[in-house]
Amino acid sequence: MSRTAAQQNPSRAPTGIVAPLAALAAGPAAWAAQLIGGYAASSLACYPYDAPVLRPPGPEEHAALIVVNLACLAIAVAGLATSALHWRRARAPQPGASNDTLPAGVGRARFLAACGMLSGLGFVLAILFDTAPILGTPACWSLFR
Repeated sequence: MSRTAAQQNPSRAPTGIVAPLAALAAGPAAWAAQLIGGYAASSLACYPYDAPVLRPPGPEEHAALIVVNLACLAIAVAGLATSALHWRRARAPQPGASNDTLPAGVGRARFLAACGMLSGLGFVLAILFDTAPILGTPACWSLFR
């Protein structure tokens, strides 16, 4: 009775579908949370009721925006790193497999990992580009000229 490749070396076993899908969804979810959370935090600081605030927002509002962006950036980077880990595992040569045929589940794992890496990298860059204006532009700039 022969053992399969997954039983011989568990690190090269085809991965399940839940972790690669979660890694694939981490970047878009983090970007959406950053846009919604950042908009909510900045609009609440500048226009909390039916009239704009009479004082410029303090450093705590600015710090809240930065924390939201850094938390979302960390989630997107974690999704990218998880996808890269799954890509490495799925890319490793499988015993007894040629380049034309892959064991069941390995092709899916490679595809999901590749999509997760591309998506993760794109959304990490999007979050970084959305963070730059927060660092360089004062809050509520049009209200206090």
